[in-house]
Amino acid sequence: HMDTPTEILHTVLLGVVKYFWGQTVHIIEKAKSLALLEAQMESLAVHGLNLPAFVPAYICHYRGGLIGKHFKSLAQVMPFLIHDLVPQDVLDGWNVIGELVVLLWHTSIEDREVYLACFILFYGAHLSRTIQDLLNITAKCAPSILITKPKFQFLVHLPAYIHCFGPAILFSTE
Repeated sequence: HMDTPTEILHTVLLGVVKYFWGQTVHIIEKAKSLALLEAQMESLAVHGLNLPAFVPAYICHYRGGLIGKHFKSLAQVMPFLIHDLVPQDVLDGWNVIGELVVLLWHTSIEDREVYLACFILFYGAHLSRTIQDLLNITAKCAPSILITKPKFQFLVHLPAYIHCFGPAILFSTE
């Protein structure tokens, strides 16, 4: 329904990112490389990133019970952590997810009118291309998820909702 915007916490972080996390962990566990992933997380310098407490031991131990803040952090750093642990298509998926998260989580918007004008000129087309790239990569990595998980299809409507309601962060329940 056009009067109910797609909520990015549940659609992106607890939807798309969580599904990719599960797929990625499955691949890494199958290769018996979870300890390597945790070591790479430990070696990551996160002081320059806008992350809440990033605790690799917790993330790896409770990998099936993470919440939104964990997925937001993982979306920002996963390509650096898994570049040598997963197939190229999965890595490409995480690269696009990172780009999508950056495009959606604008935490500081000084002038909404300027933001929306820029959205119409540049940002909307960029967001639409990024969403299409994510859907294409997902079709390569796990095609059945596009049929079974409607959250991927909800993404297609995000540019229209942002154009109508403003930045996605404004209709987020975080």
